Amino acid sequence: MKNTPDTEFRTTYHDHIRNDVLPHIPKTGGQLLDLGGGVGATAFAAKEMGLVDQVGVADLVDNTDSKIDLDFSFQGNLEDASFIDHVISQRGKMDVILALDILEHLVDPWATVKKLHESLKPGGVLVASIPNVRNYRALFPLLFKNQWTYRDAGILDRTHLRFFVRATAMELVSSSGLKVENTVSSAVGGGKIKLFRTMTLGLFNSFTDRQYIVVARNEAS
Repeated sequence: MKNTPDTEFRTTYHDHIRNDVLPHIPKTGGQLLDLGGGVGATAFAAKEMGLVDQVGVADLVDNTDSKIDLDFSFQGNLEDASFIDHVISQRGKMDVILALDILEHLVDPWATVKKLHESLKPGGVLVASIPNVRNYRALFPLLFKNQWTYRDAGILDRTHLRFFVRATAMELVSSSGLKVENTVSSAVGGGKIKLFRTMTLGLFNSFTDRQYIVVARNEAS
C-alpha cells in the first residue's frame, strides 16, 4: 500500500521510529516509558542512542509478539489511573515518558497528563506530540467547503476526541504543573510546503504545522 501523508502519520507513531522526536529526548539515563508506544520502536531507538538505559511501553495493544527487545511491556487501558499506577509500582518512577500522538485520543487527557506528571522522577521529562487542528488540511475544507470529514488517520482521525492548536497543546502538557521547556513543529510536509513557509517568512507556519512536539519537565525537588 502506498503511503499517503495520512497513513504515514498513523504508522509513524505505532510501528516506526519517530526520528523527529528523538532529538528532543534528553540524555538522562534511567528508564523511558512510551505511553501508547505500539511495538516500542522509538523507545528502543532512544536506548540504542544511549539516551536512556531501559525502555518499555504501556499500550492497549498486546505487545507480546514484538520482535523489539524491550526491557518491559504492559498492556492496559491508558486512561485507567490504576493501570498507570501498576506500571509505576512495578518499574518505579520514570526519567522520560513519551506520549506521542496519544493524548488527543483520550476522553480526559488532562487527567492523564496529571498522572504522568506524578509518574516522573524529579527532573524527569514528558515528551508529547500533538496534532495541530489549524493545519490547512483540516481548516480549508471547513472554511471553503463546509466540510469536516473524519478519516482513518491523520489530523481528523475518527478516533480523535480532542483537538489542539499550539497554545492549547502547551496548556495541556503544562496543566498539572510541568514546565514547558520547548515546543517545535514537526512533519510539515513536502517541498512545496517548505517553499511556502520560506516565501511567507514563517508568518503562516501555523497553517502548515502538522503537529507539535512539546517537551516539559517535572521541576519538583
